[in-house]
Amino acid sequence: MLRELYIKNMILIDELRLQFGEGLNILTGETGTGKSIVVDCLELLVGERINSGVVRDQSGKCLVEGVFEVAAGSPLGQFLQEEDLWEDGDDLLIIRREITPQGRTVNRVNGRTVTAAMLKNLAEYLVDIHLQNANQQVLNPRFHRQFLDSLSPDLKEIVPCLAGIYHEWRSTVNRIEELQATVGQRTRDLEFIDYQIAEIEAAALVEGEDEELLAERHRITNREKVLEALARVDQLVFGDSNGSLVQLAQASEALRGVEESFFTELAAVIDEAYYTLEDIGPKMRRFQDQQEYDPGRLEAIEDRLQLVNRIKRKYGGTIPGVLEHLLELKNQRSSLDHLEFETRELEDREQALWEEYQGLARQISVLRHDAARTLEVRIEEELAQLSMPGVTFKIDVLPAAPTASGMDEVVFLFSANPGEPPRPINKIVSGGESSRFILALKTALAEAYRVPVLIFDEIDVGVGGQALLAMGTKVRELSANHQVIMVTHSPQIASLADNHQQLQKVYESGTTRIMARELNFEQRVDELSRMLAGNHADSIAREHARQMLINPFNNR
Repeated sequence: MLRELYIKNMILIDELRLQFGEGLNILTGETGTGKSIVVDCLELLVGERINSGVVRDQSGKCLVEGVFEVAAGSPLGQFLQEEDLWEDGDDLLIIRREITPQGRTVNRVNGRTVTAAMLKNLAEYLVDIHLQNANQQVLNPRFHRQFLDSLSPDLKEIVPCLAGIYHEWRSTVNRIEELQATVGQRTRDLEFIDYQIAEIEAAALVEGEDEELLAERHRITNREKVLEALARVDQLVFGDSNGSLVQLAQASEALRGVEESFFTELAAVIDEAYYTLEDIGPKMRRFQDQQEYDPGRLEAIEDRLQLVNRIKRKYGGTIPGVLEHLLELKNQRSSLDHLEFETRELEDREQALWEEYQGLARQISVLRHDAARTLEVRIEEELAQLSMPGVTFKIDVLPAAPTASGMDEVVFLFSANPGEPPRPINKIVSGGESSRFILALKTALAEAYRVPVLIFDEIDVGVGGQALLAMGTKVRELSANHQVIMVTHSPQIASLADNHQQLQKVYESGTTRIMARELNFEQRVDELSRMLAGNHADSIAREHARQMLINPFNNR
Protein backbone atom coordinates (compact mmCIF):
# COMPACT_ATOMS: atom_id res chain seq x y z
CA MET A 1 0.00 0.00 0.00
CA LEU A 2 0.98 3.67 -0.35
CA ARG A 3 2.21 4.97 2.98
CA GLU A 4 3.30 8.47 2.02
CA LEU A 5 3.29 10.88 -0.90
CA TYR A 6 5.73 13.79 -0.85
CA ILE A 7 5.45 16.66 -3.35
CA LYS A 8 7.79 19.63 -3.60
CA ASN A 9 7.89 22.66 -5.89
CA MET A 10 4.97 21.68 -8.15
CA ILE A 11 2.55 24.35 -9.47
CA LEU A 12 0.73 25.65 -6.37
CA ILE A 13 2.42 23.17 -4.02
CA ASP A 14 5.50 24.46 -2.25
CA GLU A 15 5.85 21.35 -0.11
CA LEU A 16 3.19 18.78 0.74
CA ARG A 17 3.35 15.47 2.60
CA LEU A 18 0.31 13.17 2.62
CA GLN A 19 0.04 10.11 4.85
CA PHE A 20 -2.22 7.22 3.81
CA GLY A 21 -3.46 4.19 5.69
CA GLU A 22 -5.22 0.93 5.01
CA GLY A 23 -8.77 0.82 3.75
CA LEU A 24 -10.55 3.82 2.25
CA ASN A 25 -8.58 7.09 2.03
CA ILE A 26 -10.66 10.13 1.01
CA LEU A 27 -9.34 13.47 -0.32
CA THR A 28 -11.74 16.41 -0.35
CA GLY A 29 -11.53 20.17 -0.72
CA GLU A 30 -12.89 23.10 -2.61
CA THR A 31 -12.45 23.23 -6.38
CA GLY A 32 -8.93 24.41 -7.20
CA THR A 33 -7.30 23.21 -3.98
CA GLY A 34 -4.96 20.79 -5.73
CA LYS A 35 -6.77 17.47 -5.59
CA SER A 36 -6.12 16.84 -9.27
CA ILE A 37 -2.47 17.80 -8.77
CA VAL A 38 -2.17 15.05 -6.17
CA VAL A 39 -3.63 12.54 -8.63
CA ASP A 40 -1.25 13.82 -11.33
CA CYS A 41 1.63 13.17 -8.96
CA LEU A 42 0.42 9.63 -8.35
CA GLU A 43 0.36 9.15 -12.12
CA LEU A 44 3.91 10.50 -12.29
CA LEU A 45 5.06 7.77 -9.92
CA VAL A 46 3.95 5.13 -12.40
CA GLY A 47 5.66 6.59 -15.45
CA GLU A 48 3.27 9.14 -16.92
CA ARG A 49 4.77 12.08 -18.80
CA ILE A 50 4.72 15.65 -17.50
CA ASN A 51 6.04 18.93 -18.89
CA SER A 52 8.48 21.32 -17.28
CA GLY A 53 5.69 23.88 -16.76
CA VAL A 54 4.75 22.17 -13.48
CA VAL A 55 7.93 23.42 -11.76
CA ARG A 56 6.83 26.13 -9.32
CA ASP A 57 10.19 27.77 -8.58
CA GLN A 58 12.33 27.76 -11.72
CA SER A 59 15.50 27.95 -9.62
CA GLY A 60 14.97 24.41 -8.33
CA LYS A 61 13.64 21.00 -9.27
CA CYS A 62 10.17 19.57 -8.84
CA LEU A 63 10.16 16.42 -6.70
CA VAL A 64 7.53 13.69 -6.30
CA GLU A 65 8.23 10.72 -4.04
CA GLY A 66 6.03 7.80 -3.03
CA VAL A 67 6.74 5.33 -0.24
CA PHE A 68 4.95 1.99 -0.67
CA GLU A 69 4.76 -1.00 1.64
CA VAL A 70 5.47 -4.29 -0.13
CA ALA A 71 4.26 -7.66 1.14
CA ALA A 72 6.85 -10.45 1.00
CA GLY A 73 6.04 -13.03 -1.67
CA SER A 74 3.57 -10.74 -3.44
CA PRO A 75 3.64 -10.45 -7.25
CA LEU A 76 5.00 -6.92 -6.75
CA GLY A 77 7.83 -8.21 -4.56
CA GLN A 78 8.66 -10.95 -7.06
CA PHE A 79 8.76 -8.43 -9.93
CA LEU A 80 11.07 -6.13 -7.98
CA GLN A 81 13.42 -9.01 -7.16
CA GLU A 82 13.51 -10.14 -10.79
CA GLU A 83 14.45 -6.61 -11.85
CA ASP A 84 17.07 -6.36 -9.07
CA LEU A 85 15.20 -3.47 -7.44
CA TRP A 86 14.56 -5.08 -4.06
CA GLU A 87 16.53 -6.96 -1.43
CA ASP A 88 15.28 -9.82 0.72
CA GLY A 89 14.11 -8.45 4.02
CA ASP A 90 13.03 -5.09 2.61
CA ASP A 91 9.42 -4.03 3.09
CA LEU A 92 9.46 -0.59 1.43
CA LEU A 93 9.44 0.55 -2.17
CA ILE A 94 10.47 4.18 -2.73
CA ILE A 95 9.76 5.72 -6.13
CA ARG A 96 11.21 9.18 -6.76
CA ARG A 97 10.86 11.44 -9.80
CA GLU A 98 12.71 14.71 -10.26
CA ILE A 99 11.75 17.25 -12.98
CA THR A 100 14.10 20.09 -13.85
CA PRO A 101 12.91 23.48 -15.20
CA GLN A 102 14.35 22.37 -18.57
CA GLY A 103 12.06 19.31 -18.60
CA ARG A 104 14.68 16.66 -17.81
CA THR A 105 13.34 13.85 -15.63
CA VAL A 106 15.29 11.51 -13.35
CA ASN A 107 13.49 8.38 -12.12
CA ARG A 108 14.67 6.26 -9.20
CA VAL A 109 13.33 3.08 -7.62
CA ASN A 110 14.88 2.27 -4.25
CA GLY A 111 17.79 4.53 -5.17
CA ARG A 112 18.44 2.94 -8.57
CA THR A 113 17.94 5.03 -11.71
CA VAL A 114 15.33 3.51 -14.05
CA THR A 115 13.44 4.45 -17.20
CA ALA A 116 9.87 5.70 -17.37
CA ALA A 117 9.06 2.46 -19.21
CA MET A 118 10.19 0.51 -16.14
CA LEU A 119 7.83 2.59 -13.98
CA LYS A 120 4.98 1.73 -16.35
CA ASN A 121 5.81 -1.98 -16.04
CA LEU A 122 5.89 -1.56 -12.28
CA ALA A 123 2.47 0.09 -12.33
CA GLU A 124 0.83 -3.17 -13.45
CA TYR A 125 1.72 -4.65 -10.04
CA LEU A 126 1.30 -1.52 -7.94
CA VAL A 127 -1.38 1.04 -8.78
CA ASP A 128 -4.56 1.24 -10.84
CA ILE A 129 -5.63 4.85 -11.34
CA HIS A 130 -9.23 5.36 -12.41
CA LEU A 131 -9.81 8.82 -13.82
CA GLN A 132 -13.10 10.18 -15.05
CA ASN A 133 -13.10 9.97 -18.91
CA ALA A 134 -10.02 7.73 -19.00
CA ASN A 135 -9.49 4.07 -19.92
CA GLN A 136 -8.44 1.78 -17.11
CA GLN A 137 -6.27 -1.23 -16.70
CA VAL A 138 -9.35 -3.27 -15.88
CA LEU A 139 -10.88 -2.25 -19.24
CA ASN A 140 -7.76 -3.30 -21.16
CA PRO A 141 -8.50 -6.51 -23.14
CA ARG A 142 -4.93 -7.63 -22.48
CA PHE A 143 -5.88 -8.34 -18.84
CA HIS A 144 -9.29 -9.98 -19.36
CA ARG A 145 -7.89 -13.49 -19.69
CA GLN A 146 -5.87 -13.01 -16.48
CA PHE A 147 -8.97 -11.86 -14.60
CA LEU A 148 -10.96 -14.86 -15.79
CA ASP A 149 -8.18 -17.33 -14.96
CA SER A 150 -7.87 -15.93 -11.44
CA LEU A 151 -11.38 -17.17 -10.61
CA SER A 152 -10.53 -20.86 -11.12
CA PRO A 153 -8.10 -22.74 -8.85
CA ASP A 154 -7.68 -25.35 -11.60
CA LEU A 155 -6.68 -22.66 -14.12
CA LYS A 156 -4.23 -21.15 -11.65
CA GLU A 157 -2.53 -24.54 -11.46
CA ILE A 158 -2.70 -25.64 -15.10
CA VAL A 159 -1.89 -22.39 -16.95
CA PRO A 160 1.70 -22.14 -15.56
CA CYS A 161 2.27 -25.77 -16.67
CA LEU A 162 0.96 -24.89 -20.11
CA ALA A 163 3.25 -21.87 -20.24
CA GLY A 164 6.29 -24.08 -19.55
CA ILE A 165 5.30 -26.50 -22.32
CA TYR A 166 4.60 -23.62 -24.72
CA HIS A 167 7.99 -21.97 -24.16
CA GLU A 168 9.81 -25.29 -24.66
CA TRP A 169 7.75 -26.00 -27.79
CA ARG A 170 8.40 -22.50 -29.17
CA SER A 171 12.13 -22.82 -28.44
CA THR A 172 12.20 -26.21 -30.18
CA VAL A 173 10.40 -24.83 -33.24
CA ASN A 174 12.84 -21.92 -33.42
CA ARG A 175 15.83 -24.29 -33.21
CA ILE A 176 14.41 -26.50 -35.99
CA GLU A 177 13.85 -23.43 -38.17
CA GLU A 178 17.44 -22.33 -37.55
CA LEU A 179 18.76 -25.76 -38.56
CA GLN A 180 16.50 -25.96 -41.61
CA ALA A 181 17.59 -22.51 -42.71
CA THR A 182 21.18 -23.78 -42.85
CA VAL A 183 20.46 -27.03 -44.74
CA GLY A 184 21.83 -25.72 -48.04
CA GLN A 185 24.94 -24.27 -46.43
CA ARG A 186 25.46 -27.43 -44.38
CA THR A 187 25.31 -29.56 -47.56
CA ARG A 188 27.88 -27.34 -49.24
CA ASP A 189 30.07 -27.47 -46.13
CA LEU A 190 29.91 -31.28 -46.07
CA GLU A 191 30.87 -31.54 -49.74
CA PHE A 192 33.85 -29.24 -49.27
CA ILE A 193 35.00 -30.98 -46.09
CA ASP A 194 34.72 -34.40 -47.75
CA TYR A 195 36.82 -33.14 -50.68
CA GLN A 196 39.54 -31.83 -48.35
CA ILE A 197 39.61 -35.03 -46.29
CA ALA A 198 39.89 -37.15 -49.44
CA GLU A 199 42.71 -35.01 -50.85
CA ILE A 200 44.78 -35.15 -47.66
CA GLU A 201 44.20 -38.86 -47.08
CA ALA A 202 45.11 -39.65 -50.71
CA ALA A 203 48.49 -37.98 -50.20
CA ALA A 204 49.27 -40.48 -47.39
CA LEU A 205 51.75 -38.14 -45.74
CA VAL A 206 54.28 -39.46 -43.21
CA GLU A 207 55.96 -37.17 -40.71
CA GLY A 208 59.61 -36.45 -41.70
CA GLU A 209 59.34 -37.82 -45.25
CA ASP A 210 59.85 -34.40 -46.84
CA GLU A 211 63.22 -34.05 -45.12
CA GLU A 212 64.29 -37.56 -46.19
CA LEU A 213 63.25 -36.87 -49.79
CA LEU A 214 65.25 -33.64 -49.88
CA ALA A 215 68.34 -35.41 -48.57
CA GLU A 216 67.98 -38.23 -51.12
CA ARG A 217 67.49 -35.76 -53.97
CA HIS A 218 70.63 -33.94 -52.87
CA ARG A 219 72.65 -37.14 -53.00
CA ILE A 220 71.37 -38.11 -56.45
CA THR A 221 71.97 -34.69 -58.01
CA ASN A 222 75.52 -34.66 -56.52
CA ARG A 223 76.39 -38.32 -57.40
CA GLU A 224 79.32 -37.62 -59.78
CA LYS A 225 80.93 -35.20 -57.41
CA VAL A 226 80.53 -37.69 -54.59
CA LEU A 227 82.08 -40.55 -56.53
CA GLU A 228 85.04 -38.38 -57.64
CA ALA A 229 85.62 -37.33 -54.05
CA LEU A 230 85.51 -40.94 -52.88
CA ALA A 231 87.99 -42.07 -55.61
CA ARG A 232 90.41 -39.31 -54.74
CA VAL A 233 90.19 -40.16 -51.03
CA ASP A 234 90.72 -43.85 -51.85
CA GLN A 235 93.84 -43.04 -53.88
CA LEU A 236 95.29 -40.71 -51.25
CA VAL A 237 94.58 -42.94 -48.29
CA PHE A 238 94.70 -46.44 -49.70
CA GLY A 239 97.15 -46.03 -52.64
CA ASP A 240 99.51 -49.04 -53.12
CA SER A 241 102.84 -47.26 -52.60
CA ASN A 242 102.12 -43.68 -51.71
CA GLY A 243 98.86 -43.76 -49.82
CA SER A 244 98.40 -42.29 -46.38
CA LEU A 245 97.86 -45.72 -44.86
CA VAL A 246 101.24 -47.00 -46.20
CA GLN A 247 103.03 -43.85 -45.02
CA LEU A 248 101.48 -44.10 -41.52
CA ALA A 249 102.72 -47.72 -41.32
CA GLN A 250 106.20 -46.61 -42.33
CA ALA A 251 106.18 -43.78 -39.80
CA SER A 252 105.14 -46.15 -37.02
CA GLU A 253 107.92 -48.55 -38.02
CA ALA A 254 110.51 -45.70 -37.95
CA LEU A 255 109.65 -44.91 -34.33
CA ARG A 256 110.11 -48.43 -33.08
CA GLY A 257 113.17 -49.05 -30.90
CA VAL A 258 113.56 -45.44 -29.72
CA GLU A 259 113.42 -45.46 -25.93
CA GLU A 260 111.93 -42.07 -25.31
CA SER A 261 108.52 -41.34 -23.82
CA PHE A 262 107.67 -38.70 -26.40
CA PHE A 263 108.35 -41.11 -29.25
CA THR A 264 106.30 -43.79 -27.53
CA GLU A 265 103.33 -41.34 -27.25
CA LEU A 266 103.80 -40.22 -30.90
CA ALA A 267 103.85 -43.85 -32.08
CA ALA A 268 100.52 -44.48 -30.25
CA VAL A 269 98.86 -41.51 -32.02
CA ILE A 270 100.14 -42.66 -35.44
CA ASP A 271 98.92 -46.23 -34.76
CA GLU A 272 95.45 -44.93 -33.76
CA ALA A 273 95.21 -42.88 -36.99
CA TYR A 274 96.30 -45.94 -39.01
CA TYR A 275 93.63 -48.23 -37.54
CA THR A 276 90.91 -45.52 -37.89
CA LEU A 277 91.64 -45.10 -41.58
CA GLU A 278 91.87 -48.83 -42.01
CA ASP A 279 88.36 -49.22 -40.53
CA ILE A 280 86.83 -46.51 -42.79
CA GLY A 281 87.98 -48.26 -45.98
CA PRO A 282 85.24 -50.95 -46.09
CA LYS A 283 82.59 -48.37 -45.30
CA MET A 284 83.74 -46.20 -48.21
CA ARG A 285 83.57 -49.15 -50.58
CA ARG A 286 80.06 -50.10 -49.40
CA PHE A 287 78.90 -46.46 -49.88
CA GLN A 288 80.38 -46.48 -53.40
CA ASP A 289 78.57 -49.68 -54.25
CA GLN A 290 75.25 -48.11 -53.17
CA GLN A 291 75.61 -45.17 -55.54
CA GLU A 292 73.99 -46.97 -58.42
CA TYR A 293 72.37 -44.57 -60.90
CA ASP A 294 68.55 -44.88 -61.30
CA PRO A 295 67.28 -42.20 -63.73
CA GLY A 296 63.57 -42.81 -62.70
CA ARG A 297 64.22 -42.34 -58.95
CA LEU A 298 65.04 -38.64 -59.22
CA GLU A 299 61.81 -38.03 -61.18
CA ALA A 300 59.78 -39.94 -58.57
CA ILE A 301 61.35 -37.88 -55.78
CA GLU A 302 60.55 -34.63 -57.58
CA ASP A 303 56.88 -35.68 -58.12
CA ARG A 304 56.47 -36.72 -54.51
CA LEU A 305 58.01 -33.49 -53.21
CA GLN A 306 55.73 -31.46 -55.48
CA LEU A 307 52.64 -33.25 -54.05
CA VAL A 308 53.81 -32.94 -50.45
CA ASN A 309 54.57 -29.24 -50.82
CA ARG A 310 51.19 -28.55 -52.46
CA ILE A 311 49.32 -30.27 -49.62
CA LYS A 312 51.42 -28.41 -47.05
CA ARG A 313 50.68 -25.04 -48.66
CA LYS A 314 46.92 -25.70 -48.67
CA TYR A 315 46.43 -27.27 -45.27
CA GLY A 316 48.95 -26.30 -42.65
CA GLY A 317 52.47 -25.40 -43.79
CA THR A 318 54.07 -28.53 -42.37
CA ILE A 319 53.25 -32.22 -42.44
CA PRO A 320 52.31 -32.21 -38.70
CA GLY A 321 50.14 -29.14 -39.41
CA VAL A 322 48.42 -30.95 -42.29
CA LEU A 323 47.72 -34.03 -40.16
CA GLU A 324 46.28 -31.84 -37.38
CA HIS A 325 44.06 -30.05 -39.91
CA LEU A 326 42.84 -33.45 -41.14
CA LEU A 327 41.73 -34.28 -37.59
CA GLU A 328 39.87 -30.96 -37.33
CA LEU A 329 38.10 -31.63 -40.64
CA LYS A 330 36.96 -35.02 -39.41
CA ASN A 331 35.61 -33.40 -36.20
CA GLN A 332 33.72 -30.83 -38.28
CA ARG A 333 32.32 -33.62 -40.41
CA SER A 334 31.13 -35.43 -37.31
CA SER A 335 29.49 -32.24 -35.96
CA LEU A 336 27.63 -31.63 -39.23
CA ASP A 337 26.45 -35.22 -39.25
CA HIS A 338 25.22 -34.70 -35.67
CA LEU A 339 23.16 -31.67 -36.76
CA GLU A 340 21.11 -33.88 -39.04
CA PHE A 341 20.56 -36.29 -36.17
CA GLU A 342 19.70 -33.38 -33.86
CA THR A 343 17.14 -32.05 -36.37
CA ARG A 344 15.36 -35.40 -36.50
CA GLU A 345 15.34 -35.62 -32.69
CA LEU A 346 14.00 -32.05 -32.38
CA GLU A 347 11.24 -32.72 -34.87
CA ASP A 348 10.11 -35.71 -32.82
CA ARG A 349 10.27 -33.64 -29.62
CA GLU A 350 8.38 -30.75 -31.24
CA GLN A 351 5.54 -33.06 -32.27
CA ALA A 352 5.27 -34.54 -28.76
CA LEU A 353 5.26 -31.07 -27.13
CA TRP A 354 2.63 -29.78 -29.56
CA GLU A 355 0.31 -32.69 -28.81
CA GLU A 356 0.81 -32.17 -25.07
CA TYR A 357 0.20 -28.42 -25.46
CA GLN A 358 -2.99 -28.94 -27.46
CA GLY A 359 -4.37 -31.36 -24.90
CA LEU A 360 -3.80 -28.93 -22.01
CA ALA A 361 -5.03 -25.97 -24.06
CA ARG A 362 -8.32 -27.72 -24.79
CA GLN A 363 -8.71 -28.52 -21.09
CA ILE A 364 -8.01 -24.88 -20.19
CA SER A 365 -10.51 -23.66 -22.76
CA VAL A 366 -13.28 -25.76 -21.16
CA LEU A 367 -12.38 -24.38 -17.72
CA ARG A 368 -12.44 -20.82 -19.08
CA HIS A 369 -15.90 -21.26 -20.52
CA ASP A 370 -17.09 -22.46 -17.10
CA ALA A 371 -15.37 -19.55 -15.31
CA ALA A 372 -16.87 -17.11 -17.84
CA ARG A 373 -20.40 -18.19 -16.97
CA THR A 374 -19.65 -17.76 -13.24
CA LEU A 375 -18.15 -14.30 -13.69
CA GLU A 376 -21.03 -13.17 -15.93
CA VAL A 377 -23.55 -13.96 -13.18
CA ARG A 378 -21.42 -12.38 -10.47
CA ILE A 379 -20.89 -9.11 -12.34
CA GLU A 380 -24.55 -8.76 -13.34
CA GLU A 381 -25.46 -9.18 -9.65
CA GLU A 382 -22.98 -6.45 -8.71
CA LEU A 383 -24.36 -4.15 -11.42
CA ALA A 384 -27.91 -4.70 -10.20
CA GLN A 385 -26.79 -3.57 -6.74
CA LEU A 386 -25.34 -0.46 -8.38
CA SER A 387 -28.77 0.51 -9.76
CA MET A 388 -28.05 -0.96 -13.19
CA PRO A 389 -30.49 -3.91 -13.30
CA GLY A 390 -31.07 -3.85 -17.06
CA VAL A 391 -27.49 -4.32 -18.17
CA THR A 392 -26.08 -7.28 -20.06
CA PHE A 393 -22.60 -8.58 -19.45
CA LYS A 394 -21.10 -11.38 -21.50
CA ILE A 395 -17.70 -13.00 -21.79
CA ASP A 396 -16.70 -14.48 -25.12
CA VAL A 397 -13.98 -17.14 -25.10
CA LEU A 398 -12.85 -17.28 -28.72
CA PRO A 399 -10.25 -19.40 -30.56
CA ALA A 400 -6.91 -17.65 -30.93
CA ALA A 401 -3.33 -18.30 -31.98
CA PRO A 402 -1.24 -20.39 -29.55
CA THR A 403 0.30 -18.42 -26.70
CA ALA A 404 1.81 -19.24 -23.32
CA SER A 405 -1.69 -18.81 -21.86
CA GLY A 406 -3.47 -21.11 -24.28
CA MET A 407 -5.42 -20.83 -27.51
CA ASP A 408 -8.20 -18.54 -26.29
CA GLU A 409 -9.00 -14.86 -26.64
CA VAL A 410 -11.15 -13.54 -23.79
CA VAL A 411 -13.39 -10.55 -24.57
CA PHE A 412 -15.58 -8.74 -22.03
CA LEU A 413 -18.82 -7.48 -23.63
CA PHE A 414 -21.23 -4.97 -22.09
CA SER A 415 -24.56 -3.36 -22.89
CA ALA A 416 -26.09 -0.76 -20.57
CA ASN A 417 -29.52 -0.77 -22.19
CA PRO A 418 -31.98 -3.57 -22.95
CA GLY A 419 -32.20 -4.31 -26.65
CA GLU A 420 -28.68 -3.09 -27.43
CA PRO A 421 -26.17 -5.79 -28.37
CA PRO A 422 -23.19 -6.11 -26.02
CA ARG A 423 -19.99 -4.49 -27.25
CA PRO A 424 -16.36 -4.87 -26.15
CA ILE A 425 -15.99 -3.21 -22.78
CA ASN A 426 -13.11 -0.99 -23.87
CA LYS A 427 -15.49 0.65 -26.38
CA ILE A 428 -17.89 1.82 -23.65
CA VAL A 429 -18.41 5.60 -23.43
CA SER A 430 -16.93 6.94 -20.20
CA GLY A 431 -19.23 8.41 -17.59
CA GLY A 432 -21.39 7.31 -14.69
CA GLU A 433 -22.21 3.96 -16.31
CA SER A 434 -18.60 3.07 -16.98
CA SER A 435 -17.63 4.11 -13.44
CA ARG A 436 -20.24 1.81 -11.95
CA PHE A 437 -19.22 -1.00 -14.26
CA ILE A 438 -15.58 -0.59 -13.20
CA LEU A 439 -16.64 -0.81 -9.55
CA ALA A 440 -18.79 -3.88 -10.23
CA LEU A 441 -15.98 -5.64 -12.04
CA LYS A 442 -13.40 -4.77 -9.42
CA THR A 443 -15.73 -5.89 -6.63
CA ALA A 444 -16.48 -9.19 -8.36
CA LEU A 445 -12.74 -9.73 -8.84
CA ALA A 446 -11.74 -8.25 -5.47
CA GLU A 447 -9.95 -11.36 -4.27
CA ALA A 448 -8.30 -12.04 -7.63
CA TYR A 449 -7.43 -8.44 -8.57
CA ARG A 450 -3.81 -8.24 -7.50
CA VAL A 451 -3.10 -4.51 -7.86
CA PRO A 452 -2.82 -3.40 -4.20
CA VAL A 453 -3.61 0.33 -4.61
CA LEU A 454 -6.75 1.61 -6.37
CA ILE A 455 -7.05 5.33 -7.03
CA PHE A 456 -10.33 6.95 -8.06
CA ASP A 457 -10.49 10.58 -9.16
CA GLU A 458 -14.07 11.90 -8.96
CA ILE A 459 -15.60 8.78 -10.50
CA ASP A 460 -18.84 9.73 -8.73
CA VAL A 461 -19.33 12.72 -11.03
CA GLY A 462 -22.64 12.29 -12.86
CA VAL A 463 -23.86 9.69 -10.36
CA GLY A 464 -26.53 10.55 -7.80
CA GLY A 465 -29.35 9.24 -5.68
CA GLN A 466 -29.52 5.55 -4.97
CA ALA A 467 -26.77 4.82 -7.54
CA LEU A 468 -24.37 7.06 -5.58
CA LEU A 469 -25.18 5.29 -2.31
CA ALA A 470 -24.61 1.92 -3.99
CA MET A 471 -21.33 3.18 -5.42
CA GLY A 472 -20.19 4.18 -1.93
CA THR A 473 -21.00 0.70 -0.65
CA LYS A 474 -18.96 -0.92 -3.44
CA VAL A 475 -16.00 1.39 -2.85
CA ARG A 476 -16.13 0.42 0.80
CA GLU A 477 -16.21 -3.27 -0.12
CA LEU A 478 -13.17 -2.82 -2.36
CA SER A 479 -11.27 -1.19 0.49
CA ALA A 480 -11.48 -4.47 2.41
CA ASN A 481 -9.07 -6.10 -0.08
CA HIS A 482 -7.22 -3.06 -1.47
CA GLN A 483 -6.00 0.29 -0.33
CA VAL A 484 -8.39 2.77 -1.96
CA ILE A 485 -7.50 6.45 -2.44
CA MET A 486 -10.43 8.50 -3.71
CA VAL A 487 -10.95 12.13 -4.62
CA THR A 488 -14.62 13.00 -4.22
CA HIS A 489 -17.08 15.87 -3.92
CA SER A 490 -19.73 13.55 -2.49
CA PRO A 491 -20.35 13.80 1.28
CA GLN A 492 -22.10 10.40 1.17
CA ILE A 493 -18.89 8.72 0.00
CA ALA A 494 -16.60 10.90 2.13
CA SER A 495 -18.49 9.76 5.26
CA LEU A 496 -17.24 6.19 4.65
CA ALA A 497 -13.54 7.09 4.92
CA ASP A 498 -11.09 5.29 7.16
CA ASN A 499 -8.73 8.22 6.63
CA HIS A 500 -10.00 11.64 5.52
CA GLN A 501 -7.67 14.42 4.36
CA GLN A 502 -8.66 17.91 3.30
CA LEU A 503 -6.74 20.01 0.82
CA GLN A 504 -6.82 23.78 1.29
CA LYS A 505 -5.58 26.79 -0.67
CA VAL A 506 -3.73 29.28 1.57
CA TYR A 507 -2.72 32.87 0.72
CA GLU A 508 0.41 34.06 2.53
CA SER A 509 2.68 37.03 1.75
CA GLY A 510 1.10 37.45 -1.67
CA THR A 511 1.68 33.80 -2.57
CA THR A 512 -0.83 31.01 -2.99
CA ARG A 513 0.06 27.52 -1.85
CA ILE A 514 -1.66 24.22 -1.10
CA MET A 515 -1.77 22.58 2.31
CA ALA A 516 -3.26 19.30 3.55
CA ARG A 517 -4.49 18.18 6.94
CA GLU A 518 -5.79 14.88 8.24
CA LEU A 519 -9.20 15.48 9.78
CA ASN A 520 -10.39 14.34 13.19
CA PHE A 521 -14.05 13.65 13.88
CA GLU A 522 -15.13 17.27 14.47
CA GLN A 523 -13.12 18.51 11.50
CA ARG A 524 -14.81 15.87 9.36
CA VAL A 525 -18.19 17.17 10.57
CA ASP A 526 -17.13 20.63 9.39
CA GLU A 527 -15.96 19.33 6.01
CA LEU A 528 -19.04 17.17 5.36
CA SER A 529 -21.39 20.05 6.31
CA ARG A 530 -19.51 22.27 3.85
CA MET A 531 -19.90 19.60 1.17
CA LEU A 532 -23.61 19.36 1.99
CA ALA A 533 -24.53 23.05 2.26
CA GLY A 534 -21.53 25.17 1.26
CA ASN A 535 -19.44 27.53 3.40
CA HIS A 536 -22.52 28.81 5.25
CA ALA A 537 -23.75 25.48 6.55
CA ASP A 538 -26.25 25.75 9.40
CA SER A 539 -26.82 23.54 12.41
CA ILE A 540 -29.10 21.26 10.44
CA ALA A 541 -26.33 20.53 7.93
CA ARG A 542 -23.83 19.98 10.74
CA GLU A 543 -26.16 17.54 12.52
CA HIS A 544 -26.76 15.74 9.25
CA ALA A 545 -23.00 15.48 8.72
CA ARG A 546 -22.52 14.21 12.29
CA GLN A 547 -25.14 11.49 11.85
CA MET A 548 -23.56 10.46 8.53
CA LEU A 549 -20.26 9.89 10.34
CA ILE A 550 -21.84 8.11 13.30
CA ASN A 551 -23.98 5.84 11.13
CA PRO A 552 -22.41 6.05 7.67
CA PHE A 553 -24.56 3.27 6.21
CA ASN A 554 -27.90 4.37 7.66
CA ASN A 555 -27.94 8.17 7.74
CA ARG A 556 -26.92 9.30 4.31
